[in-house]
Amino acid sequence: MSLSMTRRQWLNLGVRTAAVASLGKFTVIESFAQGGKSRFAPVFKQLDVFAEQYMREMNSPGMTFVMANREGVQRVATYGFSDVDKKMKVKPDELFQIGSISKSFVANCLLQLREEGKLDLQKPITDYLPWFKIKSDYEPITVHHLLTHTSGLPGNSPLFLSDPAEKHQPGYPPGKIFHYSNLAFVALGHLVWTLDGRPLHEVLRQRVLKPLGMEETEPAITLDVRPKTAHNYNAFQNDRPFPRMGRLSEAPAIILTDGSGCIASTPRDMG
Repeated sequence: MSLSMTRRQWLNLGVRTAAVASLGKFTVIESFAQGGKSRFAPVFKQLDVFAEQYMREMNSPGMTFVMANREGVQRVATYGFSDVDKKMKVKPDELFQIGSISKSFVANCLLQLREEGKLDLQKPITDYLPWFKIKSDYEPITVHHLLTHTSGLPGNSPLFLSDPAEKHQPGYPPGKIFHYSNLAFVALGHLVWTLDGRPLHEVLRQRVLKPLGMEETEPAITLDVRPKTAHNYNAFQNDRPFPRMGRLSEAPAIILTDGSGCIASTPRDMG
């Protein structure tokens, strides 16, 4: 099946909802944040059918969906299984690692620090983090360069190099080329910690999560939150190209506490 659909095909999917509900590998759990019936309810069944099609074509064990607008969260739905072997359904209060969306939370904290007069986005990052070793013939790398992925630094180099004599070296003048960099946001997480005086996870909780009421979200991915996290899956045989519908196995736990992607959240909180 193709993932591309016309508007007419999308609307006509509603007639297939009953058949989808009977499939053993696809289940839907839904909840509402506002109480009562959402005015968007007529499209929910079509969305469920699309989710079922997408999951089957992507060989996905489970997923979450949240619909929100300026009025608030309209619907939270979870699909499929969190634990495939035990046939445990994905639950609305389970955590999912949101990956690099975490970077926007780090950026939010830095902009708050700027408003408080503690940060100048145009200053070199080494003015704030003098231990950040950079070797360059170009102009200094500023906080703004790091925030906009235009620093010229590598994408996934470790912040603290194994050889203390080595230095990070940009590949082009800062501000000239966009190149996505996890390294940049690992450094920015340390900048948040330095300017605020609290560990990054605590800054994220106090400055962003609590004000937004994201009480179920975890600002650091550790083994302590694994029992609340939906199971992760990867290729059963990872020494060869993965076939589209290949066998999956549960992936090892991930520990991630830096600014490049340290947040795990529930669909309701993300909405």
